[in-house]
Amino acid sequence: MPQAKPSIKLRPMLEKDLPAAFELSQQAQWPHRGEDWQLAWSLGAGVIAEAEDKVVGCALRWLWGEQRATLGLVIVAEQHRGQGIARAMMQRLMTPLGDYQLHLVASDQGKPLYRQLGFIDLGPLAQHQCRELPMRNTEPLPPALTLRPALPADIALLTELDFAASGLQRQPLWVALLANAEQVLVLERQGIAVGFALRRRFGYGSVIGPVVASELTGAIALIDALCQPCSGQFVRVDTPLDTGLGEWLIGRGLPCIDTPTIMVRGTPQRQDCHLAQTFALVSQAWS
Repeated sequence: MPQAKPSIKLRPMLEKDLPAAFELSQQAQWPHRGEDWQLAWSLGAGVIAEAEDKVVGCALRWLWGEQRATLGLVIVAEQHRGQGIARAMMQRLMTPLGDYQLHLVASDQGKPLYRQLGFIDLGPLAQHQCRELPMRNTEPLPPALTLRPALPADIALLTELDFAASGLQRQPLWVALLANAEQVLVLERQGIAVGFALRRRFGYGSVIGPVVASELTGAIALIDALCQPCSGQFVRVDTPLDTGLGEWLIGRGLPCIDTPTIMVRGTPQRQDCHLAQTFALVSQAWS
């Protein structure tokens, strides 16, 4: 007789589950460190799937203001896939959110499930990275643009620019990241802030994002400056394919290694790209 499959139990994710979630991500060959899991969990909430008292799946969600949320870090242990665990975890997270607008980034394997759950494709995301960033001199700044380090007092400014670009209210995220970032720059035009970008430790090295600017030249200036201290190091940038940033990133030594899909459930937010646009995501889970 075939062996019965163990029953699956869902429960809220607790801090004590972080080592098990980290192990799941290691098995899936994801780059997340223990510190990355700790930060992700501290800013949101999650669900754990257990079989015979062993963690076999996890998924998280983050609330960004009224009626907006993101979902991510959805993992099921390989030997337990195909049993509806990912669907059950997603439904557990989504049910309390009602008519929230929900965002996520999906792999090719995850897209069929997310479409069944009501998500639609917004477009591809290009993941650019390299293990050893080539050394290169900084390009001259365009006329009238200047860069300066961000200060703790800039939290409200960063939150405002990010909201203009994404429609997400993520001030708790910027408080946490600004306190731990390697470098945060504000882009100004004649003394007025028109963009910002952040570089932080993540995974195998550094990730640059978000990058928020009103135009491509400003985004390039921000990324170029943040790349300078990273020669010979691992660097990653995730950019929506339609930003036009990809060609410059490839020329800078950051090839595209993956193209997952940005998806949304609910009416997509229409942003004023002339005011601010997201040229690189803060992370696939939080955008």
